[in-house]
This record gives sequence, C-alpha cells and structure tokens, in this order.
Amino acid sequence: MTIIRIAVVMKIGIQIEPQMGYTYGEIVTLTKAAEDAGFYSFTVSDHFFGNPESVEKHAHDAWTLLALLTPQTERIRLGVVVTCQSYRNPAQLAKIVATLDNASNGRIDFGIGAGWKESEYEAYGYPFPSAKTRIRQLREAIQIINLLWTEEKPSFEGEYYSIKETMFLPKPVQKPRIPIWVGTQKMKAPMMEEIIARYADGLNYDSEAPEEFIEKKNRMREMCDKVGRDFDELKWSLYLCTSVIGEDVDDFEEKKEEHLNQHWLFEEITDEMKPKVLDVMLSKYVSGTIDSVVEKLSRFKNEVDILILGLPMVGDLLKNGLDTIKLLKEKIVPKL
Repeated sequence: MTIIRIAVVMKIGIQIEPQMGYTYGEIVTLTKAAEDAGFYSFTVSDHFFGNPESVEKHAHDAWTLLALLTPQTERIRLGVVVTCQSYRNPAQLAKIVATLDNASNGRIDFGIGAGWKESEYEAYGYPFPSAKTRIRQLREAIQIINLLWTEEKPSFEGEYYSIKETMFLPKPVQKPRIPIWVGTQKMKAPMMEEIIARYADGLNYDSEAPEEFIEKKNRMREMCDKVGRDFDELKWSLYLCTSVIGEDVDDFEEKKEEHLNQHWLFEEITDEMKPKVLDVMLSKYVSGTIDSVVEKLSRFKNEVDILILGLPMVGDLLKNGLDTIKLLKEKIVPKL
C-alpha cells in the first residue's frame, strides 16, 4: 500500500539528554534560549545515568526537571521523549503529569515507552522482564493513565497494574486529555503498533532514513485499519541528534577543531580517541554545513508533525547547545 502524502506544518522541538552531564543551571539556560528562539517544545530523556562503563556524570530526573522548568517558561511546550513505563507506577505518573499540565497551563506533552535500558533496571532495583511483558505493561499503564485523566473515580484490574475507584483531581488542563505519544525504534513491532493505534495520539519514531519513516507509516496505516482507527488522526514525531554544524565548509572545519579542543565529560575518551569518536558522531547525526543540514531535514518536511532535534552531546554542552539553537533559528529553520 502506498501512502498519499499530505503536506503538514512541521514544528521544531529541542531536546537534551540530561544523563550526558548537564548542570541544572545549564538546562535552564538552554530551555530559555529555546523558548526565546521560538521553538515549539523543549524535551528531555528519561534516564538515570549514561553508559555504565563511563565516568559518572550528572543525570537529573526527567519529571523533576520539567517541574522546575515550568515556572521558568511561559510559552514553550515541555515533555519527556520518552518516559519509561517501568520506572513509576502508572497512577503516580498520571498524577505527576496532570499536576504539571495544570502548573504549565496546558503545555505538557506526554511521551511514554516500554523501557529498554537493562543496566538502569538492574542498578535501581527494577525487575527487567521480557520485551513482550514490558509491552503488555505499557498497554495497561496507558489505559490507566487515560482513565485517570478522563473519568471520575475509575477502576481497572490488569495483570500487572490496577486502580480502584481512584479519586483524581485536578484533571489535566488539556482536553480531552494530555496528548499521549508512544515511542518505538523497531520497524516491525506489531504489539507496539497495536497499542499506538488503539490508545495513542502520536508515534515518536527514531530513524534517519525517510524511506523507513514511510514504511513505518504504511505499517501503522494497516494496523489502524485493523483496529478501526482513523489513520489520519495519528500524529508523527521524529527524533534526530545534531552534532557539529558550520555556516560553510571552513566554519564547519573550525567548529570540528573547536569541539576536539573542548573538555569532554567522557573522561574515558582520551584526546587521541576524540577525532575518531567525533567522526562517528558526524556520520550518524545531523551535521555538516547549513546547506547540507537543511537538505537532510527537508526530507522529512511533509512527513512529520514535530521534528525533535537533540543538542550536541560532547564538549562544552552549554556553548555548543546555545550555538546550535542560534544556527537553527537564524540559518536553518527559515529555509525549511
């Protein structure tokens, strides 16, 4: 089946990975810069630490961060891409997110996934069941969260989670509820696709290849038809990491050299290793000259509702992040 493409207005969001070692002050500065630049959203990932083999770095809790960022912002939407269903009881998570939706006057996006990072589960004492079980838990968690956000004193009895005549006020500001985005990285994921088709407002997919994005849309159209969901109701977001971006070739090379000379929080990466590590990032992430970055991002222009761009994750996180926000605002987004 071939999808008929309909032009959509692509919103641009900014994302950071807090487990990379940001201080709280740096996160506040970047959030305010993203809001001042007019970006649609500022989101964070939900992790307790980075690579378990690396030197330990700051890794602030995702939802606590959003609570702290809420009174420091006025317009930009805030969210987690994506939160792990295993880390918080779904009823408690529903309460946290609804509280923030009220505090922010309806500026929260809710991204959730089945969970995958076994090292975090082990370190923090969470059971790590099979992928199939985690996906089943996700299904129950989303059902409970939806009930609590939309119904009075709901009950739910599942295999993994349950609630009983739960009093739940305040309800979210957003109606009928806070948007639910489910994240998945797998092309063929029938169980996840069914959950998204039945319960989610949007799908966050992680792919650098537009043709894969189209294929995922084809799969979701088939699943929506199967469960009786209007495929056109489903929203799409895509997360892409950025690395070194230069105004032209000379500026790009200067920026590369600057990154290599900066202090990296990954102390296990020696100065001799830095060029190779950076080259790998440049090959995988959105990087290069402004023209090349515009070309890469434009391929998704009529395919996604929200394009989420992760800020650089090595070197001087604050400087590189602010530089990227400035370039995106002034040189790249106007050309998309």
